[in-house]
Amino acid sequence: MTGKMFLSNGEIRTRPGMMATAALLALTAAGCASGGGGGAEEDSTPLPEQRRNVLRVGGYRAVEMYNEAGIGVRTLEMPAATVWGVVGGVYEQMGIPVEQADPRVMQIGNQGYTARRIERDRMNAFVDCGSDLAGPLANQYDVTLAVVTRLTAKGEESTEILTMVDAYGRPRAVSGNPLHCQSRGELEKRIAQRIAEALGLEPS
Repeated sequence: MTGKMFLSNGEIRTRPGMMATAALLALTAAGCASGGGGGAEEDSTPLPEQRRNVLRVGGYRAVEMYNEAGIGVRTLEMPAATVWGVVGGVYEQMGIPVEQADPRVMQIGNQGYTARRIERDRMNAFVDCGSDLAGPLANQYDVTLAVVTRLTAKGEESTEILTMVDAYGRPRAVSGNPLHCQSRGELEKRIAQRIAEALGLEPS
């Protein structure tokens, strides 16, 4: 399976990735700002894109398995402070509970909550967990969804919106290991679009 990066101009880049059969490692998304004002160093803490699982099977060598988050990027011609002012409302509108909101680095999101629908759409619209005879597993499983958005000023009148989406699913009726689910890129794009709409910008 490949990880996908959706760029602001609609281009899609893919990179090698593997679906893990072991449990998804805990997701962390933390950032701290250096002091404000002119000459301050820009915070360089990246959003998490990849975690490593080491799968060991008796008698065989260890195999490293990678889970990749979906990353969506869009640039709006608006000051970062103005964009930050609407992001919390967009999350609320979409029913995504806010677990963290740090105005110092303009980062907001939730590192893991149970989701079954977003704006009336079922989870298969946003993540691919595979399927069986009953249909997409994303609609049958309890899906734990992580969503984090970070804004970066690209000048006085331009802001980059970067959203990370990651997920794993677990069967509801029976016990089983969590299964990593690949983002389809739709939620990343929709969050950026809702932000643009909240600012009165034309759809792209």
